[in-house]
Amino acid sequence: MKDKIQGMCPKQPMQSDGIVRLSKIEVYPEYLEEYMKYATEVGEISLRTEPGVLTMYAVAEQDNPCRITILETYAGAEAYRSHIASAHFQKYKQGTLHMVKSLVLSDQKPLNPAGKIINTLQ
Repeated sequence: MKDKIQGMCPKQPMQSDGIVRLSKIEVYPEYLEEYMKYATEVGEISLRTEPGVLTMYAVAEQDNPCRITILETYAGAEAYRSHIASAHFQKYKQGTLHMVKSLVLSDQKPLNPAGKIINTLQ
């Protein structure tokens, strides 16, 4: 496992039952600012405290910020189950139910499952 980086816990390696998912969320405009506070909090806590949460990268569409996509990666199925059972996720889920117009969870198949792409110039 890697050493702690900027207060993050050491991360587990991706396992054979690892999960790569795009969460596509549309938020009602009147709740967007409040939703973003919940989403930011759950993402930060998850990445800092859960070894099996490998990625949580959220983006909003430039022309429609109410449409949010989150790239989530989990080391394995158990890491995902642990994440959705956590107090911080349940706070997010229950606190934002009335804010979400639509939610699509789209599991993905990595094109590079070994994760050997280096994203730096050498």
